[in-house]
Amino acid sequence: MKKNESDAKTVLNRLGKLSSFLKDLDADAENDDCFNYPLEIIQRTMMFDISVLYKVSNLIEDRLILEVVKVLDPKNYRLDLMEGRKLRLFLDARDKRYVNEVNAFVNKNVSCINVPGMGCDVMGYVFFPKECGGAYLFGGDFFGKEASVKDFEVSTVEIICNFLSTILLKTQFKQQAEYDSLTGLYNSRKIKEELSRVLKRLERKPALSASIAMGDIDFFKKINDTYGHIQGDLVLKEVGKILSMSMREYFDVAGRYGGEEFLLILDEIDGDRAVQIVERIRKKIEATQFLQVNKSGKVVENQFLNITMSFGVAHLNNGLNKGLSKGDGSAPDTLTDYIGRADNALYTSKQNGRNQTTLFSD
Repeated sequence: MKKNESDAKTVLNRLGKLSSFLKDLDADAENDDCFNYPLEIIQRTMMFDISVLYKVSNLIEDRLILEVVKVLDPKNYRLDLMEGRKLRLFLDARDKRYVNEVNAFVNKNVSCINVPGMGCDVMGYVFFPKECGGAYLFGGDFFGKEASVKDFEVSTVEIICNFLSTILLKTQFKQQAEYDSLTGLYNSRKIKEELSRVLKRLERKPALSASIAMGDIDFFKKINDTYGHIQGDLVLKEVGKILSMSMREYFDVAGRYGGEEFLLILDEIDGDRAVQIVERIRKKIEATQFLQVNKSGKVVENQFLNITMSFGVAHLNNGLNKGLSKGDGSAPDTLTDYIGRADNALYTSKQNGRNQTTLFSD
């Protein structure tokens, strides 16, 4: 039995739609999301029984380790390709079921050796830099005896792999431009852009309000001086994680403003409500036990650090934007003005003993 014939015109049409789909894909989407449409093309348009996506997890001596990320297998032909499973393959392709996976990885191209029954008949290589998570393999399996993969189908897989490599790199570059690599939060430039966007919306819609909070890790220099910069980085990373998990989805964002300072934007709430939210975050950080590491980065067993943070909150509203806070009809307050108010309130928290939240007041 041979694989059902795919139609070159239909495949070409789907490639055009794929190009538009990837171009419009949200840059904040997970890397794996861009593979959903291509997996459907392999399985439904190109008439393979199965389509599969692997992530290259590691290469140890003569063994390639692949993680099965996604599979379209409506008839459950390939029970060996369960999502999350890791395959350990010899680079000399001793297991012929995975000969195309090994060839595609080694040659960094498309491999299409016919594999009767269980084994992918076409497999492509999707480049992604190792420092960004490593490459992907992507292809399809016809479960019959003869796959008869056509030249245009091989070319299609190659084109899809090139599309995907381009979009993954574009997404990665955008994330590097917007996110702090250590904490995973927005970087200073991006969080200021977000605050500017909120202020412009408040100018257009007088009934709305928002708040910002500036947070600072107490005695952070002492942590670096006593335990080393690896420990300091670990603390920053964990604080970033706590802040990220504490934000209300679709409303709030957090960014690393600089050093050990963080800026939070709390949308559609006034200053008093913002203080309540920030206080919950502050108490959560105070209660967290941070792993302790030595100066070489090795975890010290049964040893933990407790840290605290101080916060200052400033309320943003349209009345302030119109200069009413000054009572003189002067120019609207700027992004710098509001950050200055939050920073002023933070300074008050520091002066009053740290580990507290202060709301800015004229």
